Order: sequence, then C-alpha cells, then structure tokens
Amino acid sequence: MFDKFKQFGSQGAAVAKLAMLQRKIMNHKIEYENDGVKAVVTGDGKLKDLFIDGVNMNKAVKVVNEAITRAQKYAAEEMKDSMGDLSKVLGNLPK
Repeated sequence: MFDKFKQFGSQGAAVAKLAMLQRKIMNHKIEYENDGVKAVVTGDGKLKDLFIDGVNMNKAVKVVNEAITRAQKYAAEEMKDSMGDLSKVLGNLPK
C-alpha cells in the first residue's frame, strides 16, 4: 500500500523538477547578431528583442510572436487529429 504513496512522491518530485527546468529554459536568453540585425530569443523560442541597424523593432516582435503561437497551435491540432488522444494510448501501456 505504501509503495503507491512512494510512487506518487517520486512523480511529484519529477513534476516539480520539470517545472523548474521549463522556467529555466523560458528565462534563458540567446542573442545573435549578424549584418546589422540582432535578435534576442528565449530558450522556449519566443523573440524578445529585434534590432535592425540599431533601430528597435519591438512592434514587429509582437507580430512575430503571435505568428509563432498560431503556428504552434496549428501543429498541435494537426498532431492531435492525426495521432488521436495520446493520453488514452499512453494510459494503456503496461507499468
């Protein structure tokens, strides 16, 4: 009986560790500059800053991020439609 509680505890720790890792990735910023264009992107793929020849293009940043979000939603829907509900498949796997 207590083995089930142990398993829940280890799963809780894994979930907490995953959440910490996700925050770390989201907060990490990568900068790249080439030929007068500088982009700052977070580890989760969101554009934070864009400069072209020293001019801040943050108005464009909002548009680019919205396009990325819409593309991700589209991909998720396509995967869901093509593969069905993975939680049902994964829930039936032997433990």
